[in-house]
Amino acid sequence: MHGFTQAHPIFPRLTIDWECSENSLADNVHAAIEVLQTSLLTTDLTEKEKSAIADDLNLWHDDLRRVHLLTNDLAVNEFHLGCANDTEALTAFDGRDKREKALWVFHARDKLFRDVELHLAFQAKANGKYWKKHRIEPGLDLTNERAKLEAFSHEVAKLYEKSGGGKSAHIERSILASDGSIQLTIYVEGPLTALAHFTENKFNRVTTRIALETAIVYQPATGVIESVVKGGAKAHQAVLQLFGKHVVGRDITPAEIEKTRFKLNELREGLETFEDLSHLGVEKIRLRRAQFRPRSSTGISIRIEASPEQHQDDAIELARSTLQVRHSFETEYDLDGASVLVYLAAVGAHQPKRFSFDVYATGSSTIKNLSEKNQPIANAVLQSLNVIEAEEAVA
Repeated sequence: MHGFTQAHPIFPRLTIDWECSENSLADNVHAAIEVLQTSLLTTDLTEKEKSAIADDLNLWHDDLRRVHLLTNDLAVNEFHLGCANDTEALTAFDGRDKREKALWVFHARDKLFRDVELHLAFQAKANGKYWKKHRIEPGLDLTNERAKLEAFSHEVAKLYEKSGGGKSAHIERSILASDGSIQLTIYVEGPLTALAHFTENKFNRVTTRIALETAIVYQPATGVIESVVKGGAKAHQAVLQLFGKHVVGRDITPAEIEKTRFKLNELREGLETFEDLSHLGVEKIRLRRAQFRPRSSTGISIRIEASPEQHQDDAIELARSTLQVRHSFETEYDLDGASVLVYLAAVGAHQPKRFSFDVYATGSSTIKNLSEKNQPIANAVLQSLNVIEAEEAVA
């Protein structure tokens, strides 16, 4: 916290006793921020001074929010991989928890922090409404020339001009340490939007242009290229063709990779696995939530939610006991989505742990958002339940 605060633009405005105990340091920093916040209302400052302090406070809170979002296993693992040959960083990591590591990387290795931040932001959109996956040639040498990357971003911005977008664009290039994938994140000037907000405790309406985000992730080892683009399949194709022209240096022929549907109906008869998963530490599997959709075009979808407690009935068991006409339910409704809860056995004196992930019949899942340790366990669970085949493991 000391290093993060000292490197922050707000630091000269704060009065903090750095000789205090480690346990009270966070409280002292918070108190100093509160004093600064109060000064906007109680001290005789010029409008320019108030505006400068407010800007620093907003930046402080936003930076802490960004750090908080990266205090998870996925982010910290990327920090370690990105600093594998960085003696100073490894020394700084020693004995620190996830929060402290994220704070240190934010101010001491800002490029690595931003690379991981962009990666996790993309993963949050993977399998979503605006996401598609294609395959092109592996091993392509993507340009790192700023002029060509800027040209690519401005051509992408032109795609949105018909819908009211502006001409400005910003592009960032990042590399993921764990698999060497290259990510290009483009922000283009969106349509004019009116926002209602508060500034200096006063209600205001402002007109602004929200940045529209487009992103591409290319994996040189496999040739897989993922894209998040608003505007449908044609927009994805247009962005990929521009990617080939400006970033690859020649035309490319993307072949869409269709999602493999998950056989969720296999879960309707229960969650008895076809193999022993105890070697992975799995103690029990339950459905936290289950969504049933009618096979016909008309009908009402049914969503059932169960308790997270290990020994309570799960969503499938509740569905069987709640739905009145079992035969009709089994023949006319498909299990369309589920939240799988995996309970892990306790190790030594530690408390037992659990994790969950969502799966949908369309082939989407949130497995990518799990830690590297839990991703293979989740795939093994789905394979053992016959939801996916061994070769269909979610990457």
